[in-house]
Amino acid sequence: MRRPQGARRHLALDEVGSTNAVALEAARAGDPGRLWITAARQTAGRGRRGRSWLSERGNLYATLLLIDPSSDQHVVDLPLVVALGVRNGLAELPGLDPDLVRIKWPNDILIAGAKTVGILLESERGLDGRRAVAIGCGVNVESGATQTPYAVTSLRSSGYTGTLDAVFDKVAAGVEAALELWDAGRQFDEVRAAWLRHSVGRGETCRVNLPDGTAVEGVFADLDAGGRLVLDLGPNGRRHFSAGDLFFLRASPGA
Repeated sequence: MRRPQGARRHLALDEVGSTNAVALEAARAGDPGRLWITAARQTAGRGRRGRSWLSERGNLYATLLLIDPSSDQHVVDLPLVVALGVRNGLAELPGLDPDLVRIKWPNDILIAGAKTVGILLESERGLDGRRAVAIGCGVNVESGATQTPYAVTSLRSSGYTGTLDAVFDKVAAGVEAALELWDAGRQFDEVRAAWLRHSVGRGETCRVNLPDGTAVEGVFADLDAGGRLVLDLGPNGRRHFSAGDLFFLRASPGA
């Protein structure tokens, strides 16, 4: 069901530890969810696997709190759903070439091959049995991190001349539309197809660095029906991955 215009719940804060932490605290206090939380600055922003995330003023730090968004089987879809929504929202911003706004598995957003958005999902089940999911998005509007092993850019460097508020509006609308398309997992096939259309590197040789410290090289072949990355290992068949860091083995930005 489409949400009526003006129905978005949005708590705008100045400085917090992290918007995800604020969202999960709201869930513990009984918030019903579908709450957006933004902050002008984070003092404890982080990315996947506990990495720190540059959180100075001028960029967008936003979290959407969802309560019981789907069955346990389909909660794992959310990183791909959210990535699609954020990508679609940014692609509508004036000054950006939508063809250059791409998704890198599992949920980084690149512009012209350089990372522009990091997404972190955190989940916990409360004493009342409800599952709270905090969907955090950090968008480089004015600036990005330095000294990273990959190329980084910002919306401003990519041609965007609008406001921070307009970025939030587009990102929020994009995520909400993607959640509606997903329909709590009932239409994940449609999300998967759209994600693949807007992804980067399909058919290219890449390396997946796994959480256990090992790495696997192969060709990015597909996403499976469960949203896992599929690598073609040649004579060794195919292998499916649900977690890891993806690097393309080519000399270009975003590799």
